[in-house]
Amino acid sequence: MTGQARFFLRSPRTDDLLRIQSWMQRPSVHAWFDFGQGRQQISTTALNVMARSAHYCMRVFGEQGRDTALGVAVLSDVLHPFGTAHFWVVRDRQQSAYAGITAEATRALLHLGFHTLARRSINAWVVESNTRSLRLLTSVGFQRFGTQRACHCIDGQVLSRIHLELLPEHFHQTPPATQTPVA
Repeated sequence: MTGQARFFLRSPRTDDLLRIQSWMQRPSVHAWFDFGQGRQQISTTALNVMARSAHYCMRVFGEQGRDTALGVAVLSDVLHPFGTAHFWVVRDRQQSAYAGITAEATRALLHLGFHTLARRSINAWVVESNTRSLRLLTSVGFQRFGTQRACHCIDGQVLSRIHLELLPEHFHQTPPATQTPVA
């Protein structure tokens, strides 16, 4: 990455985990997730396990000079013997931040995943109507490889998930010149 970072990326503290859990209680946030068996909400206990487990690389991010976490970026299954991991991110949209902070924090965590954790492939999925997340993932280089149809429910509507993957050679560590960063 070039230039001075305008954001921090650090391991979560106890107060951060409580903040993340409060974000994840909001239906406007947890509706986009599935933590297994259709569980869309995540408990404080589960977040604590993720934060302390070697199977996860969880980092909170926020603006430099402020101590408050504005989001969390996570790589799960980082010990998978085939060199893969799964990515997800949440940003507290109720807190203001400079445009592009989520993309910058995402790039920083993906860099860590490829260069420090030696992941060869990182995957993610996005509910088809979540254009903001899809735009974020494609801006860092994720490429669509399939659609899982009629597998996610939001407000009684059955939706599909778009599956994406990122290989190191497709990773955009800086924003492409033709795109503007997304928040």
